[in-house]
Amino acid sequence: SLHNVDKQRYRLLHLPDRAGNAIEPFMQLLDIRNKRMQEGLSEALVEEMHRTLAKNEQVLLFLNRRGFAPTLICHGCGWVARCQRCDANLVIHFDEECLRCHHCGKEQRLINQCPACKVGELTPLGLGTERVEKVLAELFSDKVIVRLDRDSTQRKGSLENYLQQINQGKVDIILGTQMLAKGHHFPNVTLVAILDVDSGLFSIDFHAAEKLAQMIVQVSGRAGRAEKPGKVIMQTRQPEHPLLTTLIRQGYRSFAKTALAERKEALLPPFSYQALLRVQAADVDTPQLFFQAVTALVQELNTGHTQVLGPVSAPMARRAGLYRYQLLFQNTRRQELHVLLDVLIPKIAKLKQAKKVRWSLDVDPVDLY
Repeated sequence: SLHNVDKQRYRLLHLPDRAGNAIEPFMQLLDIRNKRMQEGLSEALVEEMHRTLAKNEQVLLFLNRRGFAPTLICHGCGWVARCQRCDANLVIHFDEECLRCHHCGKEQRLINQCPACKVGELTPLGLGTERVEKVLAELFSDKVIVRLDRDSTQRKGSLENYLQQINQGKVDIILGTQMLAKGHHFPNVTLVAILDVDSGLFSIDFHAAEKLAQMIVQVSGRAGRAEKPGKVIMQTRQPEHPLLTTLIRQGYRSFAKTALAERKEALLPPFSYQALLRVQAADVDTPQLFFQAVTALVQELNTGHTQVLGPVSAPMARRAGLYRYQLLFQNTRRQELHVLLDVLIPKIAKLKQAKKVRWSLDVDPVDLY
């Protein structure tokens, strides 16, 4: 969108003031390298929470990972609980006493013995909202804590009930995932903490930095929305990371300009145009045979300057029992890309190999997964 503003295709409407003339929150990077942590909470953050709660103000903690922990591993032999249908670990849900895949929904009962070595201790690795909620209940036993995620708000009307309690001042600490990031007005929340900002810094998808910056801006917007000033703490082991320092010191617009300059140098969107051909099948060989036929068509029809990258396995190579592959088309000229696709798609549909796979074409993909 900002690129289109620069090209004078869009008009930028800038809102210099927050709703109700609220003051912009103070943003702080909290370096947690070599610091003692208690289930994702640093001592400095816990102290800041105590100070905020002592003033009868509310605290919001953000962790975009539901469940108790994303991994269950055997301390003895290294076995990891994996989904049999996806290339993913099963997530521990202690509240429901199960292991669940967050990609296909497959569940199994929580186990207490390693199925591989039979003797090793099973240990949860990583953080989820359930795990943080448990330690919060120990550290702030006299406070009311509400967890807002997809698991805790399954019952009809539960989300609305929780939001009402928060706005009535009946809740002290709010812990939640992405569903808390935008659209909610909590006038008494003056401290917001992002527990694991680093999780979005290292990704193979070039969109990741943009999404992380937008998430930080959205979550930060929950702090100090009324007459009381707000504070945002981001726990990080990468306090010198340019994305974080630019965003905090210079704001989102400066971050966006830097990101656009990097994309321009690499000829990534919006300085090029992409289409992603996604394919999945129940076995490994069928997608490869499909792409052999597609590649032959592309070589015949691609008379322009469209780059064809792949085919390669998707970042998650198997999901819900299906093997996934993808082929990326890229061109600096949108019209030239679409001329190729307009001719290619009907021919792909007629391939006999196309009847044996599930395939789709995503124009201007917002992610590469």
